[in-house]
Amino acid sequence: MKTKIFVSLIYIIICIPASAQEWELSRDQENIKVYKGKSESSKFKIIKVEAELNGSLKGLIDILMDVSNNKNWVYHTKESHLVRKINENELLYYAETYLPWPFSNRDMVIRMHLELDSSNNILKVKATGEPDALGNVQGKIRIPKFNGSWMVTYNGVNKIKIIYLLEVDPGGNVPASISNLFVTRGPFETFHNLSKLLNK
Repeated sequence: MKTKIFVSLIYIIICIPASAQEWELSRDQENIKVYKGKSESSKFKIIKVEAELNGSLKGLIDILMDVSNNKNWVYHTKESHLVRKINENELLYYAETYLPWPFSNRDMVIRMHLELDSSNNILKVKATGEPDALGNVQGKIRIPKFNGSWMVTYNGVNKIKIIYLLEVDPGGNVPASISNLFVTRGPFETFHNLSKLLNK
């Protein structure tokens, strides 16, 4: 009983900032819901994903930490690799994202930190862009802002519930009006691919 109360409190604390936002449901398919919301600090939309997938916390952690495999599930990732492993729960990695012509590919450097509470079956993940952590790569436009967070709970019988929030500014000359037309496709495809990986 205490565990259930603790999980509920954590869920409320994480979701209060998100619930204050007015969300527009853009896609609801395969137990994956993708929402768009307005950002107070950017002309680009904030994305929220709510997903219930088959899998375990360990399986998800293994996928998240294997950053060189991101191209096989994270939408439009062309290449990614580990820059530095800071400790067992934190790392810095580089990723290049493909954009169609006439736009240039984007790249980013992300610090990812995982916090696992195994006694309560909760995983929290924070991914923050650190654009100055590596020098610029010729021909790529560095993404100036990236903030992602995961709140994951496991029910103990091969089901995980995920709340994912993403705020990103692609930088360069991509108009917000164009970018915002496609913001829900990427998150849906990413979580669709993640679902398949979790079931391998």
